[in-house]
Amino acid sequence: MTTLVDIVREDILEFLKNNNELLFNERDFQMHLATWLRHSANAYEDVDVEYYVPWQELEDYVWKSELRLDIVVKKEGEYCPVELKYKTKKVERQISRFDEQLKKPVDVMKNQGAQDLGMYDFWKDVRRVELVRNRFGRVKGGLAVFVTNDVSYKKGGKETSNNYQFSMIEGKPHTKQKHWLKPESTCAKTHPNFEVEKEYDIEWNQQTVDGVDFYYCIVTI
Repeated sequence: MTTLVDIVREDILEFLKNNNELLFNERDFQMHLATWLRHSANAYEDVDVEYYVPWQELEDYVWKSELRLDIVVKKEGEYCPVELKYKTKKVERQISRFDEQLKKPVDVMKNQGAQDLGMYDFWKDVRRVELVRNRFGRVKGGLAVFVTNDVSYKKGGKETSNNYQFSMIEGKPHTKQKHWLKPESTCAKTHPNFEVEKEYDIEWNQQTVDGVDFYYCIVTI
């Protein structure tokens, strides 16, 4: 049986395969994807962005910070939350504004770095969708989407690396435990450990946009 999560996943994959525009940042990605979903042939009842959920409503929510889901899709009384991550390396382009070519190239995407925290944030998204699904009966599942032009996210780190359990390497069931290996590190002190509910697989796809290679994966929760 095809679920709402399956339908939304296919729509997102279709967007990623057809997008031919370099998106500046995560908010740009969010708005373009939401617009795509609103015009989908699947005729969703609603496509909301920045969907607020009080964190106090969620059991074992270790972050105790404001939760706004990037996109929430509704169809036939059921909801599908979608969390997005868009992590970039620097790309310069000559662009136009108001139909005028700008004099100098600009950074259309910035160099974000901090890949360890980027991976942490992705798995945090997975966990947040799990908790929302567990709390609300009309949420049967959701999606965590990760898009990047930084190929380092696809590479597995050393087993001794502080962020080893947050790896996003292709395939293999990834451990439920999402812990920093060095409790004394700054990352461990500012970003709490947590666990996800199952050993998820990761499948990477590739798409070239305006000469830039992008890599993306979607985890179904």
